[in-house]
Amino acid sequence: MEPADYKPFSADVHDYVGGRMSADAERDFERKLGNNAELKQQVDQLRKSLDLLHTLPMQEPKEGFDQRVIGRIREEELADRARRQIAAAPAPMWQHIVQVGLGAAAAALVLAVIGVPGMFQDGTDKLDGTGGGEAAAPVARVSATEDDLLPALADHNARFESLRRNVAHTSVSDPDLQRQFLSMELQYSDLQRRNRWLADQVAGLPSGKRVQYERFLEKLESALAEVSEEVSRSSGDRRPVDMKTVMAALDRVQALQGEVSSYTLSANGGSIVPDGSTQPTDTGKLAEVGLYALVRRADYRHDNPAVIDAASVYLGRFPQGYFVDEANAASIAAHLRLGEDDLAAKRFKAGFGDYDEDVKPGQLAIVRGLLTPDEYERLGIARKALREHE
Repeated sequence: MEPADYKPFSADVHDYVGGRMSADAERDFERKLGNNAELKQQVDQLRKSLDLLHTLPMQEPKEGFDQRVIGRIREEELADRARRQIAAAPAPMWQHIVQVGLGAAAAALVLAVIGVPGMFQDGTDKLDGTGGGEAAAPVARVSATEDDLLPALADHNARFESLRRNVAHTSVSDPDLQRQFLSMELQYSDLQRRNRWLADQVAGLPSGKRVQYERFLEKLESALAEVSEEVSRSSGDRRPVDMKTVMAALDRVQALQGEVSSYTLSANGGSIVPDGSTQPTDTGKLAEVGLYALVRRADYRHDNPAVIDAASVYLGRFPQGYFVDEANAASIAAHLRLGEDDLAAKRFKAGFGDYDEDVKPGQLAIVRGLLTPDEYERLGIARKALREHE
């Protein structure tokens, strides 16, 4: 028999053979059997099939079979829940995410990276069990593909480049402020925690795929540890941070190239003052580093509107602060990334002046350091247009 020729038996045939009919229904069905040779043949075939099935030897499943099945079910539940949360999110982390196939691995990976509250705890998700008060069985490990990991790697790569640019182009001479600044960058970039998680995921890729990613993550892990150690040593030695050591460590990391760099990372407007992000000083005012940290936190979240808002708040509170040039440059970059070139030009004029001759070399270096060549060229065009219209 060809598969296309197969016709399933009716529910009545199964109910009759299985003894699930009422007495009246059974009598009616048996009357039909007497007048319907095809129906009688179906009953006989089903009975023979069941008898044959009962003669087959029974084999006990391998140890852990139940747990693996339950784990797979929980994995699918996790993926389904992940899809629903991603679909309901008002502002996705990545514009490209809609092009990612959100299978079990991709959905779980996305949520693990962006840190949806309550979704992951210590690297696992705990779903409600079905048996009394027993602890839920662990979720089966999800094997990520390279496509699953690309959004996470793109975000990680962008965070690293943002940290390196900002450290390279921020000039702070006060030793305590140096340490606060570097500690803030390490904290809000969240690179150390994410690096460990990504290293674990990348290890599951085929050898030909994982080499470049492992090299990047290993060098980054080493660089971040070296920066953290230098901050601690300088504090213990009561000396300024050796910024040459810090930059040498970061420069040894080669940022990822290729498909990762093609992702456009974007998010929209959260609060510029998240809970716990700033602490009041003894005078009841926000500490300057804590307020500037909001600019950096928004930048690491790829939230350009929040960068602009946070920079505005910082500049309003500390018009002569340590990070005025950096806040102005961050706002300019955010406007450009939103396609608001005219507003970027106005922010440049307000922060630095009309012409390059008006700008201090250090200020221009900060702006150029935070922009791509294309963004800097667009800024120059917008500044020229602004001057011509005034």
